[in-house]
Amino acid sequence: MITIDKEKCTGCLTCLSVCPFTVLEEVDGKPQLAEGKCCMACMHCAAACAEKAISFGEQEAILQSALTKMPEGFDKELKGHILRRRSYRHFSSEKVDRKLIEEALEIASWAPSAKNQHPTKWIIIDDSTTLEKIMGHILKYAEENNISPEIISEYAAGNNVVMGTAPTMLLAYASDYAISAETDTAIAMTTAELYLQSKGVGTCWAGYFKRMCNAVPEIKELLPKIPRAHSFYGAFMMGYPKDEEYLHIPERIKRADIKWV
Repeated sequence: MITIDKEKCTGCLTCLSVCPFTVLEEVDGKPQLAEGKCCMACMHCAAACAEKAISFGEQEAILQSALTKMPEGFDKELKGHILRRRSYRHFSSEKVDRKLIEEALEIASWAPSAKNQHPTKWIIIDDSTTLEKIMGHILKYAEENNISPEIISEYAAGNNVVMGTAPTMLLAYASDYAISAETDTAIAMTTAELYLQSKGVGTCWAGYFKRMCNAVPEIKELLPKIPRAHSFYGAFMMGYPKDEEYLHIPERIKRADIKWV
């Protein structure tokens, strides 16, 4: 639970106004936790407190680094980055730096999440032998169960639609009982992907890979064990693009369908 330092607090009550679930109440001109309320540790109150009077138990509730202002023109740069984002499938054999991946996934911790649950956890596979074994199990499973025959035909033609030529694969898993596991995972992955692509790493969401990792027991045996009642909710390929250079922003045939009420 949050702790309010009454010596630092000036009684401005900004924290009350930003709390999404009225966890705080005013008592004698100062905020305090309301009886019977449960704090979900979103830290809105701490982020808005000018006096840095709020902590989370014995931990700091805010980062000590300064809050920087968005540079002029950032909106145009961000729009350009989003429009330039591509789904890459052809990569060099160079593995993505592990520290860079960890940094991207750490940044994803700041993505929105239902009730601040942040249920998503990560498995990164960059061992080529393990990836080859997984692909073998996928091909066998697809053939034996007559599922997604295009995986087999494309692979035979030299095109791996499951992994591309990625030297690194990311798997995201979460509890099946989380409030919004699939959405939270998608938001976290999108956040990480945008950062990775800004650092020159190509990515491509890997739906086949996610589905097969959920379906094929032999694949799960090759991966770190995930808890019961957990599933894979997302996956993408990662690598440094090779033989793929995009010179233009492609048109979107389907644009935003917007209705106002």
